[in-house]
Amino acid sequence: MKTYTWKEAFEDAYAAAKAGSLRSQNFVGYCYDIGRGVKHDPKMAAYWYKKAAESGSTEGMFNFALLSETGVGTTRNATRAVRLYIQAATKGHLQAQSNLAIRYLEGRGVRRNLEEGIRWLRKAAKRGDDKAQFNLGQAYLDGEGVAKSSSRAKTWLTKAAKNNHTKARLLLKKLEKAAA
Repeated sequence: MKTYTWKEAFEDAYAAAKAGSLRSQNFVGYCYDIGRGVKHDPKMAAYWYKKAAESGSTEGMFNFALLSETGVGTTRNATRAVRLYIQAATKGHLQAQSNLAIRYLEGRGVRRNLEEGIRWLRKAAKRGDDKAQFNLGQAYLDGEGVAKSSSRAKTWLTKAAKNNHTKARLLLKKLEKAAA
């Protein structure tokens, strides 16, 4: 099996991306995004992520949403970011589900909707996303969008801690000290 340099991988992917390969379009965007195999170029990263997103790539949707949210390489547009997160989350993209949950909970790019935020948070948490597990645990601890429940909070915080979420570990220790 041949080992590629980043430059060779980029060149192969670029040809495939131009031919319409979704995976390659997203990879080319990634290469431009991080400057591997090609010079770092946020605008070209946004171009290729957008192209992949428009062609139906959930990874492209997620990556273009991230850039849209921050305004890196494209116009900052929180509403577009949420729309892309919704598309990717609906197709099962785990990080998009987690990010979408936070957008609903905080009202960023979309009207604040605790019920919808918790729904997406649960979906991502059940699938193992440590950030969603932590945020769901925090929601149960604070009673935000859900009935306050220290046992459910501890359950989700423990899952997040087992997935190496540092803040979850620290919060669990703090809760244990308070209970002692």
